[in-house]
Formats: sequence, structure tokens, C-alpha cells
Amino acid sequence: MEFVSLDYLAWLILFQILVWTVGNRMLPWCLCGVGFSFVIITAPLSGTILLVQALISYWFTETGRAGRGRYALLLIAGVSSIFLAFKYRTSTSGLALPLGISYYTFRLIHYIQERFRNNIRKHTMIEFLAYISFLPTLLIGPINRFPEFLTDVRRRTWNTARFSRGLERVFYGYAQLIILGNFVVNHVVRDWLINPARPDDFMSLVFQSMHMWLDLYVRFSAYSSIAIGISLMAGFHVPENFNYPFLATNIKFFWQRWHMSLTQWCRDYIFVPVSSVTRRPYFAIGLTMVVIGVWHELSLRYILWGLYHTAGIIVQGKWSAIRIRRGPVMGGWAGRVTCQVSYGVSVGVTLVFVVLSFPITHVLNDMLKGLFQ
Repeated sequence: MEFVSLDYLAWLILFQILVWTVGNRMLPWCLCGVGFSFVIITAPLSGTILLVQALISYWFTETGRAGRGRYALLLIAGVSSIFLAFKYRTSTSGLALPLGISYYTFRLIHYIQERFRNNIRKHTMIEFLAYISFLPTLLIGPINRFPEFLTDVRRRTWNTARFSRGLERVFYGYAQLIILGNFVVNHVVRDWLINPARPDDFMSLVFQSMHMWLDLYVRFSAYSSIAIGISLMAGFHVPENFNYPFLATNIKFFWQRWHMSLTQWCRDYIFVPVSSVTRRPYFAIGLTMVVIGVWHELSLRYILWGLYHTAGIIVQGKWSAIRIRRGPVMGGWAGRVTCQVSYGVSVGVTLVFVVLSFPITHVLNDMLKGLFQ
């Protein structure tokens, strides 16, 4: 089912009516019932996978087995393997991924790791199932965390101002999607940038990449606004996902502003533990960016894409260290002008680096495939 469709909108309206009709005592049951009903009716395979994985994860963690490192790792490996298997099937056969699996897989891994660290308060199975099947974020994110969800589900009260902010956010999201996404980006900009006569020319790849990044930002930030707004209307706080990433002054800041719930998840559950164990931050950065790439598509092209961004982050870190050693810039009006120029150049260089990520890795991917054929 499409995230923006009349069918899904009907489910969201039903969701809002039910969550404010039932009392807080029955709220977890209501959330669980609506979420699982939606995914099982619209995508039975995905609903079955989600339910089975959720029940197994809860049973393992509740019985204390996930408190032992080897069982937690085994459970995470099992959840990850199912996700990767479907990713591989998608990349080789073109079949669609099970509905929402990219997001509920990462929520399950978050839950297992936090239970292993003993960072989650006592809760019921229904509260956990309500979290893992939370309808507004089930299809397209953001990747919300269980402790914050648990606080909201237990302390939720009606707040007119919050409901109004959520409704406003939903309207802005739909307006952005329809006006900027469907008309400006995918009609005006696409027709202006892309030359269908030379699809494999490098400059054509650059223009396609420009359109793709702009389209991704407009669409997914709009989707995130709708999900955040629907959640606010229901009394739940969901993390922001985008913070003007195209104004970032370096590639590290770009990834701190782009799909923030995903990058923060990868920071907490890949970069931090891997760098702590290995004492090799560059290796941890590389693994983190490759995981982000594979999360989008299990292919050599996206592995190269992850390594490309790894190289950029490492080079940017070394350059920042050099600039710090060189000391502060001059003061006065000359210093202010220098800072403004430096800011503009930094934003421009970062944008160029981001846009070139797909054309360069596309060429490298073709070269490597040619060597092994």
C-alpha cells in the first residue's frame, strides 16, 4: 500500500478516532489491534513476519535470555538475516520488500539491545506489540524508540495545542508532497535536468543524481512530517527526521541532518559499540556507512556508495583537525566576510560531494563488474 493513498488515509482516520475513544488503560490494546490489523490485512506476509519476530523477541528478552550476550547476538543475527534475505531477493528478482520491514527490523534490534543493556522499564507484552506495530511510523518511519513510546502510552493526555500542531504538520506534509514533490521536482525540475537521449553519459548521471537527491528529500521529509503530525495528534512524540541537510557545511553534518532517526540508530547500535570494541573509529565509520547503504539496497553499488561516504567523512575529519591547529580566523569585517565566504564554499563543496556519490559509485560499480565478467 502507498503511504499517501485514500486507503491509508482511511486507516489513519480510524486510528485517530479509536485512540481518543478508548481510555488510556485500553490504549495499548487499541494501538496493537489497529497496527497489526492494518499490516496483516494489507500485507499478510509482512504481518506474519512482524508478529512472529516480535513474539520471539519479547519471549527471549522477558525470560532473561537476552541478558546474556550470546543470546542477544543470536536474536539480532536472526532478525537481521531475515531482513537481508528479503533485501537480497528484492535486488535479484525485483520483488517488493515486505511492507515496513526496513523500519520494524531496526526497531526490534533497538529493543533487543536496550533490553540487553537493562535500559528499559518493566512493561507488558501488549505495550511492546503496540510499539512495534505503531501505525503512523510503521511504513516509512521515523525510527522511534521504545522508552519514549512507553512514556507517552502511559502518560498521554489530551492537549489541544499539540493536536493543532500535529494537524498543521500533516497539512504542511501533504502540501509539500503535492506541490513541491509531484509538480515542481517531478515535473519541472526533472524535465529540465534529465536528458533521456543520453542516460549513461556521466553528466546525465550527475543531473539524475541531483534530481534524485532533491526528490528523496522533498518526498521523505514530507512523509516524515505526516507521520510526526499524525503521532502528535494521537498524543505521541516521534523524532524529527530531516533538518535542512542541504545547508550542511561538511559531510559529517550532512549525515547528522539527513534521515536523522536512521543515522542516530546506526550511531548508537553500530558505530559506538564497534568503535568501543575494536578501538578503530575509521573501521566503525566504514561499517556504519556500509550498513546505511545496504539498508537502502543490498548491492555492490550501495556498498561502494557507503565506502565513498566513509572516505568523505574521514577526509573531512582530518581537514577539520588541520584547520583547528591553524588557529582562529582574523577578526573585524574581514573575518566576518571570510566566515561568510567559507560557509558558502563549505555548503557548495558538501553538495557537490553528495551529488557525485551516485555517479561515481555507478561508474566504479560498472568497472568492477566488467573486471569479473
